[in-house]
Amino acid sequence: MDTILDDKTALVTGAGGGIGRSIALALAQNGARVIVSDVSDSGQDVADELQGTFLQADLSSMEETKDLGLRAVELFGGVDILVNNAGLQHVAPVDEFQEEMWTRLIQVMLIAPFQLTKYIIAGMKKRKWGRIINMSSIHGVVASPYKSAYVSAKHGLIGLTKTVALESGMYGVTVNAIC
Repeated sequence: MDTILDDKTALVTGAGGGIGRSIALALAQNGARVIVSDVSDSGQDVADELQGTFLQADLSSMEETKDLGLRAVELFGGVDILVNNAGLQHVAPVDEFQEEMWTRLIQVMLIAPFQLTKYIIAGMKKRKWGRIINMSSIHGVVASPYKSAYVSAKHGLIGLTKTVALESGMYGVTVNAIC
């Protein structure tokens, strides 16, 4: 029996557990070939569970993120659905927030989605079909104290979502953020 996502390939980041795992399973149940990505080995268990492919990547590294995007495209000739789900949290007052931690959060939750979109979207445009889903947060529209990096990344992710949606809609590519 055909399902809605037959012949579609999906890449889900942060899919080793939680929301990412649930998204990966739902995509697989609807017929998609799923590439599970996570920084931890737990992604392999999820990939095994849904008969998908596991690509381990640390999205706090620009090089590993670029490599993930390029490998995903090479593996199946393109990615039709990109779910930028990976995330992390650190809570501290801005004057005590470690700069390295700030940079790590921004890389994982804003720069990595930009990079993956950059390396994957050309194929979507060429095929005239694609879906990019950015997992933002209520913190993408309102702030909370002690979460300056997280709030900044999620606000930026909504701005990236809006920009890419305007640039790619005419090619059949939709881009949305879930808060």
